[in-house]
Amino acid sequence: MNRLSRYTIIGAGALGLLFGCRLAATGFPVELAVRRVEQLALLREQGIEIGSSAEQVEQAPQKLQARPAVIVLEGAMNDRGDYDQEGLETDHYILLTVKQTDMTPQLAALVARLAGSNGVVVCLQNGVGHVELLRSSIPAERLLVAVTTEAALRLSDREALHTGRGETWIGAAVPGIETAVGARLQKKLAEQLELAGFRSMVSNEITTRVWRKWLVNVCINPLTAILQVRNGELLQLPHARELMHRLLAEALTVAKASGVKLPADMPQQVEDVCRRTAANRSSMLQDVLAGRRTEIEAITGSLVRLGEQHGLAMTVNRSLYELVRALEERDAPID
Repeated sequence: MNRLSRYTIIGAGALGLLFGCRLAATGFPVELAVRRVEQLALLREQGIEIGSSAEQVEQAPQKLQARPAVIVLEGAMNDRGDYDQEGLETDHYILLTVKQTDMTPQLAALVARLAGSNGVVVCLQNGVGHVELLRSSIPAERLLVAVTTEAALRLSDREALHTGRGETWIGAAVPGIETAVGARLQKKLAEQLELAGFRSMVSNEITTRVWRKWLVNVCINPLTAILQVRNGELLQLPHARELMHRLLAEALTVAKASGVKLPADMPQQVEDVCRRTAANRSSMLQDVLAGRRTEIEAITGSLVRLGEQHGLAMTVNRSLYELVRALEERDAPID
């Protein structure tokens, strides 16, 4: 295999901490870009710590620690420290682990500057829209999409719990545009993520996988946020389970109208995700409980708008969209 690439991870939430810790512990040159100086200071002083549940390792819980380089995102072009040295592998992967709602034109411009001419931008966002934002400044062969089912829970600014192992699929962000360079970069990323302990594969059907994960989130996240329950409880509440299937049925009409063919067993896939992540609190529920803005616009709002553009009635999804927006408008969550 070629020499190890270097990695910049933008976003130090649960997923950013998980990927950053595992990659750095494996020996990859890693820098983590954060927004807050408080998190910067803590990570520089103590590093990242990732816990693994007993269910994963079939024994006592384990912890993994690493100390990647840490920079403040807004000053990333000037605060590279010892990380930006000559002699490092030219392939530079920039993993975007920020939420879809953080993908602004300003962030896209910064990512493009960080990528330069050789950087490879890898999007791990839920929903759609971020690729279009980046396409104007990132060459198609250096813009990748990754869909992951790895589950993590952020415990603090430097700690996260790896709550469930999954799979990570990598593909071209722009369907139909494939080059030898792009294929090499996808394969190399998958191989290196495997070294770091992530089951990873290249996919020629990444658009379908993006839609599958998107619609799973459409079905699970808003309901868990509104009902304030863990994922597995949706299957234990008959009315919640029925509503989850109605959300999916409506979403599948949008996929069909958009020319996206999804597996016939999507209802079973959604329920399987609920079972595999039964103890998890969805990211949307975590945001509601913390009084933060959710990803409802990117997950459900974008689906509703797309469906209405196709002339479809999005009654069920729009209702849940409005309910989550109402939760965001409260002064504070209920104790």
